[in-house]
Amino acid sequence: MASNYTEVFQDPTAVEKYAERTYAPGTFSSIVSGRQASWLRGFVPNAFASPPAHHDFACGTGRVSRMLAGLVSVSHGYDTSEAMLQKGRELGTPGHAHLVRPGFAVPETETGRQALVTAFRFVLNVDLHLRDQLMDFAAMALPDADAGLLLVENHGNATSLRHLRKTFGRLDASTWFQELSHTEMRELFDRHGFDLVGMQGFTLFTQGCYRAPWGLGSKAADAVLASPLSRWATDVVYIARRR
Repeated sequence: MASNYTEVFQDPTAVEKYAERTYAPGTFSSIVSGRQASWLRGFVPNAFASPPAHHDFACGTGRVSRMLAGLVSVSHGYDTSEAMLQKGRELGTPGHAHLVRPGFAVPETETGRQALVTAFRFVLNVDLHLRDQLMDFAAMALPDADAGLLLVENHGNATSLRHLRKTFGRLDASTWFQELSHTEMRELFDRHGFDLVGMQGFTLFTQGCYRAPWGLGSKAADAVLASPLSRWATDVVYIARRR
């Protein structure tokens, strides 16, 4: 995935599948997304004294901007895929969509207002070079500790049940598999002058566990335990602040 991540979603067919199938109601991804939306809508008003400016790196269809509708002063989404941005417009994504070239995203900063930078479903899918581009973008939007917060999702935490797929699963050379540890994420933040100040988990289980016969039990357990057991969650959002 990492070698062609920026190219995959140039295809409108791939975008349509992502938006309409991956996030169809009742799917694993849509359930996790719903938990993320609920958490964000509680977190942001408590974390900021006034609505921040939102900058969504690799925004895709603008899913995070839709989660934050009404809680931010403005949303800016940045992506290299016009097909993704167009799908976002069809879905009613609020704010401004910016088509950018890889490595050339620059946040539309607003003097005197704090910022919230988000990057969901990105770092796991790309190589270190693209992760550094994200962090360079975040550093521009958040020049100091008082400038706001950075939220980064890792949907392949190495300290989770998902790791068992690598240990015991039947993975051949054609199977894409990537995972990131908490240590790797801390090192990424530290290298770019950010401190990790918190984390929030959204599912302890993997997509397969949401199917019969374990589905109901897995969903119920996740709803109760994913947050207090964030360190062991499969899907984690890290909260970071500029040092």
